[in-house]
Amino acid sequence: MEIETARLIIRPPSIEDFDEYWEMNNNPEAKKYTGGVITLSYDEALFTHKQACGKFESSDNKVFSVIEKSTGKYLGYCGFKYCEILTGTEICYGYTQSAWGKGYGQEAARATLPYAFEKLKLKTLVSAVNPKNIASERILQKIGMQYDGQIEWKEQGLVNKYSLTSDKYFNIVASSL
Repeated sequence: MEIETARLIIRPPSIEDFDEYWEMNNNPEAKKYTGGVITLSYDEALFTHKQACGKFESSDNKVFSVIEKSTGKYLGYCGFKYCEILTGTEICYGYTQSAWGKGYGQEAARATLPYAFEKLKLKTLVSAVNPKNIASERILQKIGMQYDGQIEWKEQGLVNKYSLTSDKYFNIVASSL
């Protein structure tokens, strides 16, 4: 299963992605608004990554690797996973610092929406974002998600909650034809 855009290949994670994934998840600036750097050792994180790669097809969570088409470079991740705090399936994404400011986040998020609503048959997609993370919040707004107020989030304080229903998604698709 691959999703392609003009500049990206969005595909299941692979072991080859790990070193860039590890670097991104240990960069305090990249993880500033997402709960901080991972606390696992390199070997523990590698083991967890290998498990995630092996379980991708059978898992309900679908978090893809985002690859720059022209270079084959790992840029980050984008996909869907269940979030207990939000009590629903969350769109999640994170990118290496070198990928910031180039529109990759919006491009990948927009490209994965059909998978969420057409393949996974989700009724609602949710997300939470620290209001200080302006770039991430803009992605949610640009893909049509609606602001639903604020909720308390451990280690982040009050965060902005967003949602997108399948009805609204399909209306957006129909109106763009």
